[in-house]
Amino acid sequence: MVPLQFVRRVALGSADSASRLVLAVLLLQSSVLAAEPEAAARATSPAASFVSRAASATEFFPLPENSELCTGDLIVALPGASFTSKNGSVAVKSLADYDGKSPLPVLETAFTLNEAKDVDLDIALDRGRVDFTNVKAEGAAVVRARFWNQSWKITLDAKGTRVALELCARWPAGSRFKLASGMDKPPEPIASLVLLVISGSAAADVGGLTLGLSAPPGPALVEWDSVAGVRPQRQKLDKLPAWADPDASLSPHGKKVAEGIEKFRKARAENAAGALKSFIDSADPIEQRIALVTLGATDDLVQLLQALAAARNLQEWDFGIAVVRHWLGRTPGNERKLYDRLVSPVLGFTPNTARTIIQLLFGFSADDLRQPETYEVLIEYLRHDQPSIRNLAAWHLVRLVPVGKTIAFKPNGTKAEAETAYGQWKKLIPSGMLPPPPKKK
Repeated sequence: MVPLQFVRRVALGSADSASRLVLAVLLLQSSVLAAEPEAAARATSPAASFVSRAASATEFFPLPENSELCTGDLIVALPGASFTSKNGSVAVKSLADYDGKSPLPVLETAFTLNEAKDVDLDIALDRGRVDFTNVKAEGAAVVRARFWNQSWKITLDAKGTRVALELCARWPAGSRFKLASGMDKPPEPIASLVLLVISGSAAADVGGLTLGLSAPPGPALVEWDSVAGVRPQRQKLDKLPAWADPDASLSPHGKKVAEGIEKFRKARAENAAGALKSFIDSADPIEQRIALVTLGATDDLVQLLQALAAARNLQEWDFGIAVVRHWLGRTPGNERKLYDRLVSPVLGFTPNTARTIIQLLFGFSADDLRQPETYEVLIEYLRHDQPSIRNLAAWHLVRLVPVGKTIAFKPNGTKAEAETAYGQWKKLIPSGMLPPPPKKK
């Protein structure tokens, strides 16, 4: 039988009425047509700008040009991908921080659309950045934005009003990994969100409190996190921050990243699996990074970890670790999913090794870093039988001890090379000692 999700993706993107008819028959043969989700928006960007996964599925599919975006599907957007709400009142665009100016690290954008019952658009933002623009001929447009346990109602007062939402979650440094029992409430990452009015004026209903906002110069910014909740004090800005300014020009590096993403989109539109493999195997560091982000964004943990284990240089390993840490913090429970994958037959790590890997990914608290034992353990890990633990230990050491950056580290190095590094680190930080202070300039 033809996979239902594939049939629906093609059918929604097809402009040919005959094709739609044939595919509709296939849907009927699947005996689940009545349960199909409804369209909530339409893509306005080229093919493969979005990939989508139905709620009951495990695989993502690239969406064709002008395809409909359906309720309940998890949709991952490339930077620059855009769509319009079903009623045509709200235009939405996914954006990325190519030059690292954003207050929150954004690697990718993902969301789920809900039926818009009393608003123009109902969106559950999973992570990343989206910008909403009122494109009505006249009057206000209303967006319900859901994230974590929040549901905010954002009113874009007039045509041209533009509001950005940026969401990210991460584990606090020094978090402790444990396999929670049924009685324990497991620890959670901390989520942070920024709402910014880029142009025009808006009102945000945040849990019964309505905040009037306007673009700079004005009260333009509202912040929230999953610990403190919303900060009702609006922040006045004299001008747009660099990360949100639509007129800001990209750096030369940012332009190369943008060009690389467009190259990937075109290749994915032709052959999704082939495009991903080509970028994973590429010698271009930008293409490597695009592939690693894509693996994390689409929950392909096994291939992401395998790509990380095969890292050919420090830059590839370093960015791959950033992607895994980003994935870990995306939602509560991801740490257990990673543990389960590590101990699965495919990867074959022992439970102790899996726990150690996740603990190293969590990092160290300020109190941990005041203890000589922290550095002793990391240095001893440089001799570990598992390359993943050796590499993670070295990854931490070169960040925590800047004077140690001259000690050679290769993620694909041999145990003999690791032994040499061990001796150099042991000399730099003897047992029972803290690292030497940074040299004064």
